[in-house]
Amino acid sequence: MIEIIKSAAAEISIDPKEVAVYLGYYSANGIDPKIIDECIAEVSACASYKACFAKVPVTSEGSIDIGCLKACGKSLQKNLEGCDFAYVLAATTGFEVQRLIEQNSVISPLKGLVTDCAGSAAIEAFCDKINSALDCSYFLRPRFSPGYGDLPIECQKGITEFLNTSKNIGLSLTDSLMMTPVKSVTAIIGIGKEKNECTGPGCMVCRKTDCPYR
Repeated sequence: MIEIIKSAAAEISIDPKEVAVYLGYYSANGIDPKIIDECIAEVSACASYKACFAKVPVTSEGSIDIGCLKACGKSLQKNLEGCDFAYVLAATTGFEVQRLIEQNSVISPLKGLVTDCAGSAAIEAFCDKINSALDCSYFLRPRFSPGYGDLPIECQKGITEFLNTSKNIGLSLTDSLMMTPVKSVTAIIGIGKEKNECTGPGCMVCRKTDCPYR
């Protein structure tokens, strides 16, 4: 069964330090914090957070099969090792954030870049909120998205079609498999039987390079 989640913008906190990380810095000292705060406020004012997800069985016999996609690569197989089930997730910040990025990019390339990074931090914060709310009697693995490791970006199509994202949350794919609205995420979240120490973001943005699930 596909479930849909919506969150008000006020429920999602965008961390300025995370925006700075997306900008290529590891602290907010690398850029004028007023610009970061301004862009965060603008993204928060217009974001419309929506997500849909479903719990699916996982089989692994030489390749990973979760119904909506089959992957022969090693990355996802390693991430889902020991998992009998997984969540398939799609989430978006909505078209207004995309329009804001485009608008601010015209006004100022720097502000456009910072707004883009604020949008990235926003969607990850939303996904973190979803992770913490998922009903699970076992333990969740870090989010793993198409395009990470050797999981082909083409897997986006199987996930969006399975979750019917165009109807459920207004998320679709272009011919080049890019998501629109741009600040959107698709991901697979393994449900493991053993507790893991990874409680942070998905693999796509996590800086822990020695994680056993990468």
